[in-house]
Amino acid sequence: MIDSCPVADIHVHAQGTIVPATAWELGLRNEFLTVADGAWRDGPNAIGQSDPVNRYSRIFCNEEGGKVTLEAAGHPQSIAYNYHCLPLKDDIFSGFDAVMATVQGHRHPPGGIRTDDDYRFVMRRYLDDCIANHVRYTEALQNIHIAHVLHPELPPREARARFALLCESIVADFAGRGVVLRFHHCPNKTSKSNLPGALASRSLEWTEWLEEVRETAPNIFVALNSAGHEEQEKKDGGPYAMEQAYTAARAKGFGAEAHAGEGIGVEHMLATIRSLPVTRIAHGVQVIESEDAIREVRERGITLIMMPCINVTLGSPIHVKEDPAGDMPHAKLDAGGERDPSVVTKHITHLASHPLFPLLREHGLKIALATDNPGMGGRSYKEQAKLLAGIGYDFPAGFPPLSAEELALCNLNAIDAAFCRQEIKENFVRELSGWMKSNGVQVTHHLLNTATGPIKASL
Repeated sequence: MIDSCPVADIHVHAQGTIVPATAWELGLRNEFLTVADGAWRDGPNAIGQSDPVNRYSRIFCNEEGGKVTLEAAGHPQSIAYNYHCLPLKDDIFSGFDAVMATVQGHRHPPGGIRTDDDYRFVMRRYLDDCIANHVRYTEALQNIHIAHVLHPELPPREARARFALLCESIVADFAGRGVVLRFHHCPNKTSKSNLPGALASRSLEWTEWLEEVRETAPNIFVALNSAGHEEQEKKDGGPYAMEQAYTAARAKGFGAEAHAGEGIGVEHMLATIRSLPVTRIAHGVQVIESEDAIREVRERGITLIMMPCINVTLGSPIHVKEDPAGDMPHAKLDAGGERDPSVVTKHITHLASHPLFPLLREHGLKIALATDNPGMGGRSYKEQAKLLAGIGYDFPAGFPPLSAEELALCNLNAIDAAFCRQEIKENFVRELSGWMKSNGVQVTHHLLNTATGPIKASL
């Protein structure tokens, strides 16, 4: 049933689709690596001096954490990403971020993607993944700044127009195989962007670029997004520094989403939804910390896009108040929004402890499942769905895994929140409804009482 279910994956970082073997091939294409006589070595092209990894080969290891070795045919065997690639930092999130930045390259050029052909190569691999996972609709997150790396010979505005046309042709390739693809402009909102200027001034440029690419290729880039470590964002002004940019993007007809609630706490989560006109929040695991946040997310009709597998890989933090009896109730905020001093930080290390389940089942929030970074620390859509359903994963005794009804509901929530035309939503709901009927799946969840558009019309 899971294999045949049509799905909508509305939050996928384009660089996060790159599996280690593909990143290795990019390294060979751009001579960061060379293979000869059954052995590999660093190639003649150096990684950018600003890259914290220094050498491209440092982002790889074998599945046991050792050095990569080659098979007889010259291909790397048991290759994996080395998330402990930073010599001075050993936290997995910093290593993960460094790997992602190195493979894509626009933050520390040159990186793995240097030409239009490189980008097509990556997106063609993602298209194959969509076909294998029966993904019918997807939204890929991509910083338009990569255009300046792909076309350094052009003035920046011309480079961005050329990139828009490239993305338009990729969208057509996806459509030719039955997959609807749209893009978000998703810049890094912190100093890790390696760009000059304060967050408030840089963010205004984001909306301008969205308008530019829409003039060249309409209906390809459909939304503004923003990612990056929340602690650094807070130092740079927090979500309030981006308020003007997000408001302008919404006024110009673009969708609005932000990464929030995956790092420093529910206080940042609340600040994000109160200051930015977002309809979707990526991750949002820390909503579970506060009943006020749960109520506010519900009242605002915000969809939480949740990616449990990547949260487990990175050990996303949840701030909780320890109880002498051993229970772990939510962290409470007082009337002034301050956290209880007895709150401690726990990390999501098992799917059973992921807030997805209580937020969906007990609190009735609109939850959509997504993969986030299926090639970097995450899983493909169907692999994640099977694990959540208890296939290949052992939940504690008495814990109900994801049901077929909940899988359908998450996809209905995803397409309802998608930044696309009504016709596309109706086509997806029609196909999903066919799967539900053929498998005897009836979504009776109370969320359907507040459903809008094609969902309400079809069910």
